[in-house]
Amino acid sequence: MHAYERVAEELAADIANGVWPPGSALPTIPALEERFGVSRITVRGGLEELARRGLVYTGYISGRRGTIVRSQGKIDTYLTDALRPDRDRTTMDAFTENAAKVGKRASKRFSMRMEPAPKSVTKILGVDPGALVVIRTLHQLLDGEPWSREVGYYPRDLAEEVGLDTPEDIPQGTIRALADAGHQEIAHRDELTYETAGPQDAHDLGLTIGAPLLMQTRIAATAKRVTRVMRYVRIAERNRLVWEVGDAGGLDLIRAAHNSEDAR
Repeated sequence: MHAYERVAEELAADIANGVWPPGSALPTIPALEERFGVSRITVRGGLEELARRGLVYTGYISGRRGTIVRSQGKIDTYLTDALRPDRDRTTMDAFTENAAKVGKRASKRFSMRMEPAPKSVTKILGVDPGALVVIRTLHQLLDGEPWSREVGYYPRDLAEEVGLDTPEDIPQGTIRALADAGHQEIAHRDELTYETAGPQDAHDLGLTIGAPLLMQTRIAATAKRVTRVMRYVRIAERNRLVWEVGDAGGLDLIRAAHNSEDAR
């Protein structure tokens, strides 16, 4: 066993035994150097191995950057909740609603920009190549932990009409904003692919390059036009994606049966 692997094994055992619970920071690199009697390069190698296993990520806690312990287990992400016609009209978007459903605290970092979209998106939106589109990006966190990234592409004229070209997040989500402006979406197409994290994904989600990801592309339309192209990036090892279609009463029966099976 290499020295960095010994560091990773001992720290992984500490995490499993609850020495450092999810959301807590591991000791600093100098403290770990002293504990293990190894070089800084070896400690970093051990921490990178823990990140590769999905046990830790680099982030901020109490205003200080450090290595933070990830929560474990898969979280159900209900992809169809945002599309249900009987969805409650709250001020929460779909990500925040899903977080509440699974007992997690949602937080987000939002940005908006106008620039030409990728060629594949331009063709779907029906805009001229090189034309500016509105791109809305949400970095989403659960209990402070980097969880997913959502990027939405919108035709500029539609975004300006609805008010999606604002530099602020829309608490109730863009689906409701579009519907309230008279652009009720009536069709959605989802594509799900398996990909690996590139440098930007690794930075945004606190992963190592090459970590497994689930990529969801959703295309939405009214009766007259395509309204948006959405791209969601999620950590594959932490997400269980759920589609639910049908009567609310029947879905309640399915959920109850499924939850009882999970509890075994």
